[in-house]
Amino acid sequence: MLCSDVAPNGLITMSDWKDLMNDAMKLEGHDTIAAFAKFRECIDAALSSTQSSLNQSPAVGVAMESVYGALAAYAQQVMMELRAEDPGAGGVDHAFRSGQAYGVSCVLNHLFDSMRDPNADSLAALDEFSDQMHGEILETCKQVDLAMILLDAKGNYCEE
Repeated sequence: MLCSDVAPNGLITMSDWKDLMNDAMKLEGHDTIAAFAKFRECIDAALSSTQSSLNQSPAVGVAMESVYGALAAYAQQVMMELRAEDPGAGGVDHAFRSGQAYGVSCVLNHLFDSMRDPNADSLAALDEFSDQMHGEILETCKQVDLAMILLDAKGNYCEE
């Protein structure tokens, strides 16, 4: 349990993630480890609240699908910008665009993909699309040799 104010069925209420976010931001300046942990709690609370909303209303699923689509389109737009600029692999511009697309793709694949819409299969279909997109972005990141640990579409460490 993330906090004492729990909604029916053990779900976190919407205000809880906001409180956790405020608590985490207060910790940022003096306790990085505690802030990190508090942000994790905030993520869990926000996702739990979102899933609860998905379970209660088909309209929330439509909104989530639209946000998912916007993020996927943004990641693809960044990749098209990378292709249009055609910077050399390993250069600063290539690394920046690859990292930018990778970050957005991680949001889709590590946060959004954890939610399920009981009223429709649209989020599951988007999950497959974003997994494929993430794989393509990872290939670009590997060309750059980003100095960071990369995660695959399911949040597991890439071994290569």
